[in-house]
Order: sequence, then structure tokens, then C-alpha cells
Amino acid sequence: MNFEKYIVNRVDPKQNLEGLLRFPKYVEIETVNACNARCPMCTINDWKRNYPVMKDDVFNKISDELIENKNFLERVSLYRDGEPLIDKKITMRINKFKESGIDSTSIATNVALLTEEKSYDLLNSGLGMIIMSIDSLKKKVFEKIRVRLKFEEVLQNAIKFFELRNKINPNCRVWVRMIRQEENYNEWEEYFNFWKKYTSEQDRIYFHNIFNWGGQLKNYKPVSGSFEPNLPCISLWSLMVFFANGDVPLCNVDYNNKYPVGNIFKNSIKELWNSKISNLRRKYHLEMQKDKISICKNCNVWDEGGEELISNDFAEKVSLKNL
Repeated sequence: MNFEKYIVNRVDPKQNLEGLLRFPKYVEIETVNACNARCPMCTINDWKRNYPVMKDDVFNKISDELIENKNFLERVSLYRDGEPLIDKKITMRINKFKESGIDSTSIATNVALLTEEKSYDLLNSGLGMIIMSIDSLKKKVFEKIRVRLKFEEVLQNAIKFFELRNKINPNCRVWVRMIRQEENYNEWEEYFNFWKKYTSEQDRIYFHNIFNWGGQLKNYKPVSGSFEPNLPCISLWSLMVFFANGDVPLCNVDYNNKYPVGNIFKNSIKELWNSKISNLRRKYHLEMQKDKISICKNCNVWDEGGEELISNDFAEKVSLKNL
């Protein structure tokens, strides 16, 4: 397996590398760059962007082009670094996609603001998927990780959402996610069995090992080894991120836009996706020169735990080759 086959197999086995460059399959729109929590595995204390809320003209510019190219899309996520439920217009924005024939919208939330009323509104808006970030079933551990949040409220909100989902919008998928780290490392089996009682076949319960945000997370303590730094990053062939002012960064870990691609008001999504700088960065990754981009050198954000997402044999061969 070569790098090109690796990328295609991981992003979309039905495509080739050229096909992946027609339009991004996955899009993340950060309508709010603010959060109600202060988690140690987050970089919020290092955020330097001063445009917390996406204005309607920015959202409409992005969403209109996405709707025009909806046949290329796999998922449209209305979140990035912030807590999406802070956005007072989130349900209207989801509904715009739904009414335009895009069912695959998603949000990721820390669940604290997922009240019964908000759950009802989200489900009726046509939300396609929700990722609930809940890192422990133990109050002390949970509140140590999810600083400023109350365990009982989060648990109640999550369980109520399942109940409402089953009644209002059974097609809405629920992913329950643990960010596995030192504090909760041994909880996985108990965690999985607890949430299994509420999920259906279309849902997912999983963990993602704590990652280093491209070497930007202070006091990062890994809980497992990773081959990911030795492989080309799949996000360059699959994902485009939009910040609240319309800026497009290198990827989903470039939270301060240190490596800009451009802005939606200066270029179309297709132009940004195939820009000179984007293709140069892809070239670096394919030619094992990703260390020319410092944020890419040791990044392990795509190294998920609990699943065989990459060929371990292939990754190990690459790793040994680089020694």
C-alpha cells in the first residue's frame, strides 16, 4: 500500500486521489468561537481569534455554495473549537441545510447546554447527528476534566436527548465520545456498557485518545503510542474548516489560523480547496516532508482509539523506514 492508496482507503475507497480534490467531503463551520467549559485537553486559553460569533452574511456565503455542491458532501458540521449551543441561531442554520436537501448535519457538544427545550428544537430542525463529549461516569473525574460543568446536569441532559430523539427524530444519530486520558483511562468498559443501554444500532460509543493539537497543547500527556506523525494527514484530502469571519485555516487543529488558506469572501470553496498553497501542503505530506509545516510534524489528531482505521502493518513499515 502506498500513501495515495492509504489516503483514498481511509477517506473514500470508492474514489481516487483526483476525485477527492473536486470538493471537500467534510466541512466544519465554526459559528461560535466561545465555550462554557475550560477543559485541560482543550487549547481555549491559547485562542487568539477575536471574532466569536459568525454573522449571517458569512454563514450564507458558505452555506449557499455548500448547497450548490451538496452531492459532493458527506457531512456538514456546525462546530469547530467553540460550543455550538451558544449560537442562538444554530437550529435555524441546521434547518437551512435540511430544507435544501442536506440531512447530514452534525454538532459536537459538551451537553451542559443541551436542555430539554434545546433538544426539542434541534431534533425538529432536522439535525442529522450529535456528538456528546462526556468523558467519565464518575462525578469527581468528570468535573476535573470538564471544568465548569456539572456532572448531574450533563448526564440528565444526555439521557433526555435519547428519549426525545426516539420520539421526534429517530434518524438522528448519536455518538457518545470519551476523550481518553490519564484520569479516565480505565473506565472504558463500564462507560461503554452504560451508554449501550440508550443507543440504537445507528449510534456509536467510542473513545478518542487525547491528542497534542499539532504540538500546541501545553502539558500534553499521551496515553498511547501513535503512528500518525509518520503518515500523510487525511484532513488535507477530506476536510475544510471555516472560522466565524470566513477564514479557512490549514486544518481543524490550526485554531489560531497560523497557516491560512484564504477567506470565503475572496475565493470560492472550490478555489480554496484546490489553491496553490493547499496543493503544496498535500505534496509535502505525500513526499514525507510534512515536517516543513511545523504544526504537522508530530500531530496525532486523527489517531483514533478503539478502531482499526488504518493498516497497522503499513503504518509500522512507514515508521521503521523513518527511523
